[in-house]
Amino acid sequence: MTAAIVDGPGPWQDLGMRRTAVVVALAALAAARPAAAEPAAAKLAPAPVVGTGVIRGAVSFKGTAPARLPVRRDSDPVCAATEQLADDVVVTDGKLAGVVVRLANGSMGTWPAPTTPAVLSQTACAYRPRVLAVQAGQALAVDNGDPTYHNVRGVRGDATVFNVSQPAGAPRILRTDVGAAGEVLHLRCDVHPWMAADVVVHDHPFFAVTGEDGAFELRGVPPGRYTLEAWHPVLGLKQQKVTVGTGKRGTVKAAFAFKAARAPAAR
Repeated sequence: MTAAIVDGPGPWQDLGMRRTAVVVALAALAAARPAAAEPAAAKLAPAPVVGTGVIRGAVSFKGTAPARLPVRRDSDPVCAATEQLADDVVVTDGKLAGVVVRLANGSMGTWPAPTTPAVLSQTACAYRPRVLAVQAGQALAVDNGDPTYHNVRGVRGDATVFNVSQPAGAPRILRTDVGAAGEVLHLRCDVHPWMAADVVVHDHPFFAVTGEDGAFELRGVPPGRYTLEAWHPVLGLKQQKVTVGTGKRGTVKAAFAFKAARAPAAR
C-alpha cells in the first residue's frame, strides 16, 4: 500500500509558522502605538543676574538727634562694670547708623542663601551689631562673649520663635528659623531687658547696614530701574527710585535723610 503524500507543512512546521505570525503581529501592534511621552523637564529657577553697577551714598539725620542717655544696668555686676548709652537712634556728626539700605524685596529674582551664618555677638551685655541684615535661608549664629548668663529670645510679631539659654562659655547658638524675606526677627534677653537686636531678612544679597559714618554701598547691581529702600527700626522706611546704567552710568549716588519722629498730639 502506498502512503498518500500530502503537500504543505508538517505539524512542527505549522507550529513554527504560527509563532512567527504572532511575533510579526505583536511587532506591528507595538509600532502602531504612539511613543510614550518624554517626562517633562523640571523647571529651573532663573539664574541670578550679576552686574557691575554700584549704588553708594550716605544716610543723614536732620534736626536735633535724640539724647543718648546712659542705660541702667546694675542688675548684673558684669554688665554694670561697663557704661552703655542708649542705642535706639545713633547719630554721629549728622550721620545715622543702623540703617538697612537695600533694593526692594521681590525685585531681584531668586538667589541662593549663603552657606556661612550671619553672626551676632553678646559683648558687654549688648547685642552687636544692633541691626543685622541676612538672606532668607541663611543661618543665624549667636555667641556669648560675656562672663555671665544670657537668654536669647527670638520674637516675630507677637510670637516667640525660640527661647534659648546661653550661660557663660556655652556653645554658639545656631538657628535656621530666622524667617522669610521681608520679615524682622527681634532678639531680646529676658535676663537683661535693655538688650535688643533686629535681624532683617531679604531674598537677595543687595543690602548694607550703615555704620557711624552713615555710608552704604551696594555692588554687583545689574542694569535696571529699582526701588531703593532705607529702613531703621525706630524711624521707619524711606524709598526712592534709582536707575543703574552701564559704563560710566553704572555708578549711582543716592542719599536718605531721616528726622526725629514726632510725638503724638495731646488729646
